[in-house]
Amino acid sequence: MLTYEVRRTITIEQPCATIIGYLSDFQNWPKWSPWLILEPSSKIQFKGTQGQIGARYDWSGNLIGSGSMTLTHKDIDNLEMALEFVSPFKSKAQVQFEVVQTDHHCVVTWCMTSKLPWYFFFLKNMMKALIGMDFDRGLLMLKSQMETQSIPSLPAIVGERHQPKIHYIALKGRATIPELPVVVQNQFSRLNLYCETHNISISGPRFVLYENMDKTTTESEFFSCLPIEKTIEIEPPFVCDTLEECETYVIQHKGAYRFLGNAWSLAMMASRAYKIKTEHDPMGIERYINQPDQVQEADLITEIILLKK
Repeated sequence: MLTYEVRRTITIEQPCATIIGYLSDFQNWPKWSPWLILEPSSKIQFKGTQGQIGARYDWSGNLIGSGSMTLTHKDIDNLEMALEFVSPFKSKAQVQFEVVQTDHHCVVTWCMTSKLPWYFFFLKNMMKALIGMDFDRGLLMLKSQMETQSIPSLPAIVGERHQPKIHYIALKGRATIPELPVVVQNQFSRLNLYCETHNISISGPRFVLYENMDKTTTESEFFSCLPIEKTIEIEPPFVCDTLEECETYVIQHKGAYRFLGNAWSLAMMASRAYKIKTEHDPMGIERYINQPDQVQEADLITEIILLKK
């Protein structure tokens, strides 16, 4: 068996004891879990005395599969849990939370150790990357919930939809997930200035067309795009192209951009569960229906659009 470990860290502005108490009570997990948020209708059962050794919760859903988590160790700065997956495949793992108090905040580390059969060695790095991205999403929501008592993120399935042809001007970019907000915003600023300078009318919501992503580094290649009425001659490094009409699978996200990973995860999980065949190149579209200067961040509407084969 091949052992692998996933470890992610975040800072939270709460006392260590508060965080330990919160995490050891599984009744809090539906508020911030990176999996339960994708399927709020999943069946959840809590067993034992929550916050105490032996406390457990079981889950079962169409998208997130089924399994259980049991608290096996608890002290002032450490929690240990036994994780068991039943479906879509059987697996066991050890989960640990370490919470370290500093002068101004707590450093929370979420760690999971598990094993793969040796003949699945080629999946090891991909599994680490995918689980790591889930942990990043979860810790971000945990931080938001514990610091503000809210998580402005509501992903929902829209379903299959016809996408008309779109002409657009764009700038090509490359960035990791943490770098994306700054890079994309800079590109949209340049695109808007170019359109204003050249009297080019924008015909709809701006969007990012993702070509691909390296899951081990989270670096993606993409185009930041503004839709226009027709193709035009344009000066490099700007490009003008057309997205031909096609059939798509759509997820809507209501809430802050920093939680858009929830909508992408729901898109990938739902398309697999419902056997929707989608293209991998381009990977998909992130369309921004409204803008931060128009509404509060909790009311931002973004669509994740996968292109069907």
